[in-house]
Amino acid sequence: MNKRIYLHIVLISLLVISSCKREEPRPVIEDHTAPGVVTNVSVINLNGSARISYILPKDADLLCIKAVYKTTKGVQSETKVSRYNSSLLVEGFGDTSNYKITLYAVDKSENVSAPVEVTVKPLEPIIWIVRRTISVVPDFGGVNVKFDNAKESDLAVVVLATDSLGAFSPYMTKYTNLPVGDFSTRNMKDVPTDFGVYVRDRWGNMSDTFHIKITPLYEELLDRKKMKGLILPTDAPLGYGGDISGIFDGSTTTGFYHSGDAARMPQWLTYDMGVTAKLSRIVWFMRPDYLYGLHSPRKVEIWGSNKPNPDGSFDDSWILLTEHTQIKPSGLPPGKLSQADMDAAAEGETVTFPLNTPKVRYIRFKTLSNWTNGTYCQFHELMTWGDTK
Repeated sequence: MNKRIYLHIVLISLLVISSCKREEPRPVIEDHTAPGVVTNVSVINLNGSARISYILPKDADLLCIKAVYKTTKGVQSETKVSRYNSSLLVEGFGDTSNYKITLYAVDKSENVSAPVEVTVKPLEPIIWIVRRTISVVPDFGGVNVKFDNAKESDLAVVVLATDSLGAFSPYMTKYTNLPVGDFSTRNMKDVPTDFGVYVRDRWGNMSDTFHIKITPLYEELLDRKKMKGLILPTDAPLGYGGDISGIFDGSTTTGFYHSGDAARMPQWLTYDMGVTAKLSRIVWFMRPDYLYGLHSPRKVEIWGSNKPNPDGSFDDSWILLTEHTQIKPSGLPPGKLSQADMDAAAEGETVTFPLNTPKVRYIRFKTLSNWTNGTYCQFHELMTWGDTK
């Protein structure tokens, strides 16, 4: 046999033997002796939850401590923590009743100790605390809902409304863990409507419902076909195939605005809406390949006028309507996107206006900074809502 072939066969055999050895499971020492119980159990009741502390049994093969209990919804729940913890958290309670918690010690052979029972009495759940802070006022195309969530709990705030058939049903659900909530329903008629708002946690516990009857403010999507650029002397020059008409072409994939090389920050573009309107919101759409990056605007001001000065200056003919800073939902560094980032980008970036915003015809979209602190501005589309009555 050729020496090279022989060595090759030997090498393969050694690798197979080595692989088999690696796959062979290590022997597990099992016993049938239950571990000792936890002792010196104490409870700190929290909002909708409780933290239970204890002293661990001294068993060398202790694996974990588990708590078994039923939540307010009657769901059988279990919480486990490793042997390196001397406390655990039980959650999911929707009221301040007494709840029985059963603690067990578990060893590496899955033997379970005798039960140790303890009673917890959770403090008022977060859903009720947040519910008391809710305020609802009329807004363009719906209502505006505000609330405080100081503990930054994961919550769902559900808005109910009467539909065209008179049914009182969920209209919008806002999921949040932000310390302050502020959102609006949209696309509703300006007729008296019954609204309700309640708070739900991730265990399905719900607060009572806040009820109010409100007439939404009138709002319409302004006709993009009436809009056109108004090039004034101080406006940013165009570049790289960009054009103001591109942001009114009705597409978020074709046509775009892009400022030119001579532009500096801050910079602005001016356009004529074709109608005079009290603005409620503007939504801009980033270019898909540059989400939260490159030349996409980040901090902007929206100015309005009914008779702009032909010299392009910001004189008394212009009024600052609002200012806005775009927030990346994930907070990830440049170049990295989460699904939440992509979802938010697909919906567009919404700039809202105060209810006392005056009627205007001409708009200046002023970019104070972009996502790379550079000297360009680019985006795909711009949509405008308001009241033309």
